[in-house]
Amino acid sequence: MEHFAVGFDMGRDYSQICCWNGTSDSPVSVSVVPGAEKYRIPTENLEQFLKKALRLLKPYGKIHEAAAVVFSVEALEEGLVDQIKRAAMQMIGVSESRIYVQTRQESFCAYVLNQPKEIWRHQAVLFDYEGELLRGMILNINPRTTPYLARVECEESWVKPLSGLQQAEKNETFQELIREMFSSRPVSAVYLVGEGFEENWYEASLKLLCNGRRVFAGNNLYAKGACYRAAQMTNRGMAASYVFLGADKISYNVCLRTPGTGKNSMYTLLNAGESWYEAKASCEALLYEEPVVEFFFQPMQGAEGFKESLLLEGLPDRPSRATRLHIEVEFLRVDRMRLTVRDMGFGELFPSSDLCWTEEVELT
Repeated sequence: MEHFAVGFDMGRDYSQICCWNGTSDSPVSVSVVPGAEKYRIPTENLEQFLKKALRLLKPYGKIHEAAAVVFSVEALEEGLVDQIKRAAMQMIGVSESRIYVQTRQESFCAYVLNQPKEIWRHQAVLFDYEGELLRGMILNINPRTTPYLARVECEESWVKPLSGLQQAEKNETFQELIREMFSSRPVSAVYLVGEGFEENWYEASLKLLCNGRRVFAGNNLYAKGACYRAAQMTNRGMAASYVFLGADKISYNVCLRTPGTGKNSMYTLLNAGESWYEAKASCEALLYEEPVVEFFFQPMQGAEGFKESLLLEGLPDRPSRATRLHIEVEFLRVDRMRLTVRDMGFGELFPSSDLCWTEEVELT
C-alpha cells in the first residue's frame, strides 16, 4: 500500500501502535480489542510485541509493505537502535531503509507540529505521569526560520517522584511543578499523558493549567507522533518542514566541494538535524585537478563553518577528470564522523589503484 505507515511507541511495560493508510486522514490508534479504546499492549519483549503487532495490523494493511515504520523510545541507549532494526527486519519483513527510531521527545514534537498552528503558536508543554514519576518537558519552536527549528527542553527539577504520596500531596507537587515551568513562559497548549492521569487526583492542578491554555489528555500521543513522522517519510506533504534539534541529532550540514561545476560549488552529503546513527551518505565524483578532496561543515545555527581537506597521498598521476572517486561519510557518534575516499580509476585507460584514504573528524 503506497501510503501505509506505522508508528510504535515502545514503553517499558506497555506499548502502543498507530497506523495510516489510504482510507484515513490522520493516524489511527490500533486497539487490542476491536471497537474498544484499549490501546496499551504489554511489551514483554520486542519479539513478542512485534508478533502481536503483525496480528493487530492485519485489518489495516500489510506491514511488510509499509513505506515507513517509526519506533518511539524513551531514550536512545547504546545498541538499542540496532536491536530494534534487526528485530523489525526479521519479524515483520521491513527493510532497514524504511525503519526509523526516535525519542519520545521527537514524537512529541512531530505530534504537536501536525496540529493547527494556534496550538503551538507559543510553547507547548507535556506532562508524562507513568509509573512513579511525573515528568515535564517544553517544546520550543522557532517559526521564523526555514525550516522551523524545534527543541524540547527538559530539566532535572522537572522530574518529580510521586510514589507513596497522598492525593493532596500529589496535587500540591504538581502545582509547584506547573508554577516552576510556566513562570514567565507563554504557553499555548498542555498535554497530559500516562496512566497516572487516569485517576481523579489533580482537579486543582487542572484548573491552574486551564488558565488561558488548551489542555489535552490522552495516552497515544507518542505513537501518533511516531506515525506522523512515518507518514512524512512517505512524502504525503505533512505539516510544515521542520528540523528537530535533539541530543542525538547532528548539528552540521556536511558538504563536498565540487570545483569543476563553478566557483565555490557544493554538493550536500548530509543535512543537519539527522540522527547521527542514521547519518551516512556516499557519492561518486571525478577528481578535477589537485589530489585533494575538500569537505565543508556548516553549523545549523550562527557559528562559522570550517573546512577539512583530505590529501590523496600516493594517487597515480592522471589527467584532470580521469580519476573516479567513491566518497563515503558516516557518523560514529553525534560529534565524530569518518570520511572515506576510494580510488575507482577511470575505465580501462586508468585502472583502479585500490588505494583508500580515511580520516576521522571531531565536530564540537
